Amino acid sequence: MTDNPSDDHNQSTSSDVQEATGAATGEPPIDDEVMELVAAEKVDMAMRQILADQLGENVDAEGVPDYYDVFDWDVNPTATDYYAMALRNPYAFAVTFLPSMTAWRDAPRIVDDAESGEQDGQTQFERDLEDLEREQRLWHYAARADMLAGIGTFGVLVLEFDDVEQKDIGDGETSDGFASPVSGASSLQGLKPFSRESVDDVKLGGPGSSRWGKPVRYQIDLGDENDEEFGIERDGPDSMWVHHSRVIHVHSDQLLDDNMRGIPRQQPVYNNLVDIEKTLGSAGELAYRATAWGININISKDYQFQDGADEKLREHLARWQAGLENVLRTHGADDVQSLGGEDIDPGPVIDPNVEAISAQTGLPQSVLKGNETGERSTTQDLKEWYGKVQERREQFVTPTIVRAIVDRLIEYDILTPPSQGESAYSVEWDPLHEMSEKDEADVQHTRAQALSEWTGGMPEAVLTRQQQAEYIENGTLPSEFDEVPDDVQELEEEAAAAADARSVEEMTAGYGAESTAATDGGEVDDE
Repeated sequence: MTDNPSDDHNQSTSSDVQEATGAATGEPPIDDEVMELVAAEKVDMAMRQILADQLGENVDAEGVPDYYDVFDWDVNPTATDYYAMALRNPYAFAVTFLPSMTAWRDAPRIVDDAESGEQDGQTQFERDLEDLEREQRLWHYAARADMLAGIGTFGVLVLEFDDVEQKDIGDGETSDGFASPVSGASSLQGLKPFSRESVDDVKLGGPGSSRWGKPVRYQIDLGDENDEEFGIERDGPDSMWVHHSRVIHVHSDQLLDDNMRGIPRQQPVYNNLVDIEKTLGSAGELAYRATAWGININISKDYQFQDGADEKLREHLARWQAGLENVLRTHGADDVQSLGGEDIDPGPVIDPNVEAISAQTGLPQSVLKGNETGERSTTQDLKEWYGKVQERREQFVTPTIVRAIVDRLIEYDILTPPSQGESAYSVEWDPLHEMSEKDEADVQHTRAQALSEWTGGMPEAVLTRQQQAEYIENGTLPSEFDEVPDDVQELEEEAAAAADARSVEEMTAGYGAESTAATDGGEVDDE
């Protein structure tokens, strides 16, 4: 033991530094400069620990900030949270519903792969499907199921066949009509879409069954918390089990390690949506407070109030501020100032969040913002967006919804099978854009100008009149001119702007109010 306490401290510090740097384990000795740096680092760590203790729950045990607590983000939002956000927040509505609304802007065409030899050019399969579309509005309900599926991890479309009759057998119980497999059905009576919020339970098949890991039955909540508010009474049970043969399972777009549950459309950008919600709300509150202005009156220190004069002044100011008097009397006042009226600009917070949402979802910012400046979306924006929607149609909507419905109806003899086999049919979609006559005329005019510039004003020296006409009409050139000059391509791309520039209203044209996402159901956590 030493007589000087400071010597003990120095030895202890030196030992700690050597241990921290590895010098005590036989490694080459370290110099004083390194020891000072390590000692400073240990002091800094101690200070951070003190700060962590002071900050409490905002910093975890390792001193790393828990950002979800700091920024008030929900760690595990449910389908109910997503649904509420989609119905109240315009950006969340676009993220959740616009991909489906755009994809289903036009109904798909189902074509028998075999050529029909009949006079009307249709096979029996095509006629049956056309009748079913007209009678049961098949693709209308399919589109709604697609919209609802994106709220949570999945949605379902229940098919009501005529092979069973659901009966109330008392005490809220029903017969197992819908819970039994489809058997002996001869027609489709209706369709009903539900979101994840309305699915109370799902029974999966076990090992050794043909449904291992796949849904066997769904328990559907048929109630609605708004029924009582609107004076609606429902006959029958509040919930029922439905066999998988009567259900089209529609997972949310993106699957990962689960074939049944996809990623909710809002989930990757939910924090951004919450921040936008908080910003808009706080900006509205601040704007309200700013407009609730007042006045500040400085009374001269030499002014003497008579008996009761100060009370009369306060009463007069209150009446003036309420608009009951239009003259402000300020006897003895040195200065009168207005309080409040500041401008609130939420843009610097909202714009980066919109950019992040656009980058993740592929929705152009002009579409997300609804063209609030009156400008149309750029050509490139819409090309990329329509490309994503077309890809979604082909890779998700067609196999997951359209073919699943048609195959199910063929399986249970509701539809006559295609001529060359049950799967021998094609699903076709109309282009997301079709040029108007004016657009086509503008493009042809631009092609004529481009042709003139390219040939130096002498197109006859390069192309025949027929070749010129074909190029102006449809943009095709003879094979020897496959390498079209860049300036011609640029002019054509500029001309396409009029064709591709479409607003949000045009993109969702024909999707009326009755297509608004709606479902029956209670609040069920999406776990």
